[in-house]
Amino acid sequence: MKLICLLSVFLAVSTTVECAKILGVFHLSGKSHYMACSTLMKILAEKGHDVTVVAPLKEKNPPKNYRQIYLDGISKKNDEVVKNIKLFDFDPSPYLKPIFFHFMSTSSIEDVFDHPTFKEFMKTDEKFDAVIIEEFQSEAMKYIAHHFNAPLIVYSAQDANGWTSTYQGNPDTPSYHPNYLMTHLTNHMSFFERVENSVFYIYSKLMSDVINFSSQNRLVHKYYPDAPHLADIAYNVSLVLLNSDPSVHEPIPKVPSMKDIGGFHIRKPKPLPQDLQTILDNAKHGVIYFSLGSNVKSKDMPKETRDFILRKFSKLKETVIWKFEDPDLPGKPDNVIIRNWLPQNDIFAHKNVKLFISHGGLFSTMEAVYHGLPVMAISVFAEQKLNGKRAESNGFARHIAFKELTEDNFGEILDDLLKDSKYRENAKMRSQIMRDKPMEPADAVNYWVEYVIRHKGAPHLRVAALDLEWYQYLLVDVVLFILTVILVAVFSIRFLLKVVLKKKPTSEKKKN
Repeated sequence: MKLICLLSVFLAVSTTVECAKILGVFHLSGKSHYMACSTLMKILAEKGHDVTVVAPLKEKNPPKNYRQIYLDGISKKNDEVVKNIKLFDFDPSPYLKPIFFHFMSTSSIEDVFDHPTFKEFMKTDEKFDAVIIEEFQSEAMKYIAHHFNAPLIVYSAQDANGWTSTYQGNPDTPSYHPNYLMTHLTNHMSFFERVENSVFYIYSKLMSDVINFSSQNRLVHKYYPDAPHLADIAYNVSLVLLNSDPSVHEPIPKVPSMKDIGGFHIRKPKPLPQDLQTILDNAKHGVIYFSLGSNVKSKDMPKETRDFILRKFSKLKETVIWKFEDPDLPGKPDNVIIRNWLPQNDIFAHKNVKLFISHGGLFSTMEAVYHGLPVMAISVFAEQKLNGKRAESNGFARHIAFKELTEDNFGEILDDLLKDSKYRENAKMRSQIMRDKPMEPADAVNYWVEYVIRHKGAPHLRVAALDLEWYQYLLVDVVLFILTVILVAVFSIRFLLKVVLKKKPTSEKKKN
């Protein structure tokens, strides 16, 4: 028995990777994107790995083995662009979004490639055991793993979609998996919705392959002329870490190299600041927490919308804690508490929180599900509408687009969520699904990154579909071959019948 125990300990130790050198390069300067990526890298650092993070934003309190290479100036440039976009009115057509993301992504990547600090970093001869990038139509970023001759790991802020599935040979199924840009569709589509989704699937695929990919290939060779063609790099992805979870997302096919890590950002709640603790403890009728996330600012909300929201809040017995970015809120009733910043996850853990009014962001939705909270999802832009509709179909939320919000429907939805216990019961059920895992998502992040390093890029997870041309993968050549064989057989039989039928009357004539 002792021998078995010693062998078990030896195997456990031998399957871990001690102090790997891991590089994370994250080109997007959006706060929500950076917070997710830095959290992922901090998990690895806290597990004992030597982490280097190249990004246009800084981590305030990094772990001791978390090295930062700050690309200054990029974030400020991005903030200037975003400042001119009125997010509450920003709702372009789905057919314009691939064009928007194309220019946004290539511009962000070039900002990184052209940054003096990044150029100096790329001249070093450092060695890394793995390179992690964020997938956001960012094929050119994959060159970095090739440059350092290290396995490439991709993090995606969403579930499997065209941006990730293409490069893993993962089946994309427009019959029941709506394109993430078609936010008005669900996984139960009517015939014409499936037609619409299929047409958009072809359109976005052409945009990606013909315009975006070739553009990013040129971008790589502009800065690294000796690089191989991007097609030789982009499909060489060892692992995709997906911010998805069965409690929030519908089930879809995923090849072995794609792993769900949804909820990895949720940490054990920390003690609340004393003023917030007192407010929550003293809220005898419960608390409604209201936040529109890090990108959408409540202070920029149209005055008429803000006013009718405040009128409704003034009629409630519950305390409302609102993440509001301006200390001055005219007409604020006494039961509304505003703060520029709030520790959302720590607040959700308090027993007196009854409801979350959200923008429908995925990270916020996951935090609400984890803590078993009903959600009022007021989607503003991007994939928020899709997240809100999913939450509603899962029974723990009501969704409405911000542009459709009126004083009447805001009050009706809010009252429904507060009074009908089914939303909280469904939220608790979804919370159980999220928590029922063989390992915590943060541990899964570390395990799969170590797995890739341990197995030298884990090529055994790569599916053979990646070695096929598109017409082979779709069996176009097989279908054409079968049709050709059938047609040849049909014409051959037809020809033989004609020959036989022509000969038959001649032989009868001779007998007569």
